[in-house]
Amino acid sequence: MRFDPFQLNFAFHGKWRHACLSVLFGLMACLGVRGGESSPASSPVSDPAALEFFEREVRPLLIEKCQSCHNSEEANANLQFTDRESLLRGGDRGPAIVPGDPAASLLVVAVKYTDELQMPPKSRLSDAEIATLERWIALQAPWPTSSAGVTEVSQRTAKDAGFQASEKHKKWWAFQPVSRANPPVAASFPGWAQNEIDQFIAKELAANHLQPTSPADRRTWIRRATFDLTGLPPTPSDVEAFVHDGSPHAKERVVDRLLASPGYGERWGRHWLDVVRYADYYQENPKEHGSYRNFELLDAWRYRDWVVKSLNQDWPFDKFTKYHIAGDLIPSPQGLSYYEDGLVGTTFLTMGSWDHGDADKEKVISDIVDDQIDTIGKAFLGISFGCARCHDHKFDPVSNEDYYALAGIFYSTRTISDLSSKGDHTCLNRVPLAPPSVVQKRAEQVKQLSEIDAKIAELDKRDPKVAADDPQRVVLAAERKAIEGSMEPEIPVAMAVEEGGTPGGLFPGIQDVPIHLRGSYTRLGRVVPRRLPSFLAADSQVKIESGSGRLELANWVASSQNTLLARVIVNRIWQGHFGEGIVSTPSNFGLVSEPPSHPELLDWLAARLMAENWSLKSLHRRIMLSATYEQASVTRAEDLAADPANRWLGRFNARRLEAEAIRDSMMNAADQLAGAMGGPAQGDPLLPHRSLYVQTTRWDRNNFSTLFDAANPDTSIEKRSISTVAPQALMLLNNEFSFTIARHLVERLYRDAPDSDMTRIERAYELLYSRPPQAEEIAVLQRLLAESSALGDRSAWEDVAHVLLCSNEFVTLD
Repeated sequence: MRFDPFQLNFAFHGKWRHACLSVLFGLMACLGVRGGESSPASSPVSDPAALEFFEREVRPLLIEKCQSCHNSEEANANLQFTDRESLLRGGDRGPAIVPGDPAASLLVVAVKYTDELQMPPKSRLSDAEIATLERWIALQAPWPTSSAGVTEVSQRTAKDAGFQASEKHKKWWAFQPVSRANPPVAASFPGWAQNEIDQFIAKELAANHLQPTSPADRRTWIRRATFDLTGLPPTPSDVEAFVHDGSPHAKERVVDRLLASPGYGERWGRHWLDVVRYADYYQENPKEHGSYRNFELLDAWRYRDWVVKSLNQDWPFDKFTKYHIAGDLIPSPQGLSYYEDGLVGTTFLTMGSWDHGDADKEKVISDIVDDQIDTIGKAFLGISFGCARCHDHKFDPVSNEDYYALAGIFYSTRTISDLSSKGDHTCLNRVPLAPPSVVQKRAEQVKQLSEIDAKIAELDKRDPKVAADDPQRVVLAAERKAIEGSMEPEIPVAMAVEEGGTPGGLFPGIQDVPIHLRGSYTRLGRVVPRRLPSFLAADSQVKIESGSGRLELANWVASSQNTLLARVIVNRIWQGHFGEGIVSTPSNFGLVSEPPSHPELLDWLAARLMAENWSLKSLHRRIMLSATYEQASVTRAEDLAADPANRWLGRFNARRLEAEAIRDSMMNAADQLAGAMGGPAQGDPLLPHRSLYVQTTRWDRNNFSTLFDAANPDTSIEKRSISTVAPQALMLLNNEFSFTIARHLVERLYRDAPDSDMTRIERAYELLYSRPPQAEEIAVLQRLLAESSALGDRSAWEDVAHVLLCSNEFVTLD
């Protein structure tokens, strides 16, 4: 650890500050900070997200605006826009781009029209298009390496040529049927394997001349398992009960108890919300914002709570998937006229990040459709369909026609209430969660009240003093009171979709839509019938004869004939337990992804998932009762050197807790979690509920969660980044939230262990680290408390508690 502690504004007392710093830096090391260092990330030039940005935003722009004059056959000024190397090499005026530096790039100078060089010569690019190029260059100008260049894609799109899947597509592992082969015989490491998972892992370990490490101790295992399944640490009593449970079924009982706890749905619901770009909004006085509610995500919390409930009830994942895409089209099992679970499930389709205030409302609709198609592809299929909006997918077997066949399905879906006027906010579609008869009755009552109020107001205009005793006013007041007495309660609503397009838009009904040239509704090509993706659906293709087609799409996505869904969710669950998926790019199983480290294991787990009624809890149980999961996080030096990334899983991956688990653990240790579940989002970080119920906004990225790498709700997040930077330590050390938690922790310690400092030290370690303190730790803390006796017991303990909360061990899952 290398940074100057005296640069930090610690709120510790004089001499006591230096003692606490000694504990902080010498005993535990606060978060392992090294100046501004962050975890290594993949190069933007090869990063899948950066490459997707190029395919979706940059390549179509270069095709339309630059390629006609700067291609391999006609390179004006000896400059070609056919590949990254050509732009780096440049033309007569030198390099066209300087990766990482837009301002120094000749291309940016030319498109901004700031000097005599003005390109394209006929008309200046829009500000948004210029911003796209600047962002691309700032990202180091990523450009996929491929034999198919810009010209090829341009010609194919322009001529509407048929798309043909390549032999590589046909042989790619993700597009093959899920294998149901039996696990390999575990010939290596006799006695190690505890279930079939271990047999697959043992085979690869042996093939790579590695061996599994020893099992984690019992305290480490139960802390790991409890955090993994609930996002909270185990209670001291749970730890002690497990440590002293000699039964061969002790681990099974722990796993089953955790899977049955409400915290399971909260923990794994948060994982899923990352993938579906969940955001919500907190409004202190919801009745005062009027039409504001129509475009803000004030009702998104119903979807969040539905996800938690569905996971806790262990809904089959295929059913869970269908409700996301077409829940509004699924009949109520009770035969009701409305189905709340189905409607709320489709909130998923309404949560995209688009510009609600954009004056070009038709563009907003096309962006909504694009978001829906792309998020379904990433979340459920591991395919980035959005890359085919402007041209055939550069790498995967998804054509431009496939995209607009799907677009017809979602243009035929009502996501916003209407087109709205230029300059107005786009209002999300909301559906009442009540029978139509109740909705109609309340609407009539509201109308009657409005009419009575208007009549009373008219009487008051004449002479308020006389009108107060007027017989007509008395009658009206009595009528009003009678209506209010029988009034139906306010009808709850869900942000949900319905059949039919956007009223007032280009595609207002259920219909097929034309190809949008370069993804723009202003340039339309030929109409493409609504259908499933040709190559991916193959023999499962169905004809959509009525309705939007969302139900047909949902049934295919969630079918066992689809080669992708089971693999994708198995991989996401595996990543949640091990920190890394069997496929390292969980939302991209296409040709630019890295193939799975254990393909046979992935398929075996996918086959078991489908055979066991798509039960995620059964999948968790199988993973967590394996010897692979039980391993310690340390290993032999030679194995660490041979497999530094732990690709072959010869040890457990130690990792830092996520933002929500850090906050929740702090609140839990201080006895500040009330345990309440559900309800509208709240804005107070000291809310006595779990972080899941604290507001998740798109406009405020300056908060605790963001600092500790929470998911960006603007987009579907397949895997959170993990940074280690000084502001994280500064926040834990200086923020009022930390001081408040430390004070509450001390109150708990004095309440739980009133006898002595020794018993309080022991209790603190049990609560924070799930273990007893070591002799050296006890000696250091006792000495510090003794030296600070002049400060008063509580004040000294608050500083100790603060230091213990800031330790690396507290925020690390080992």
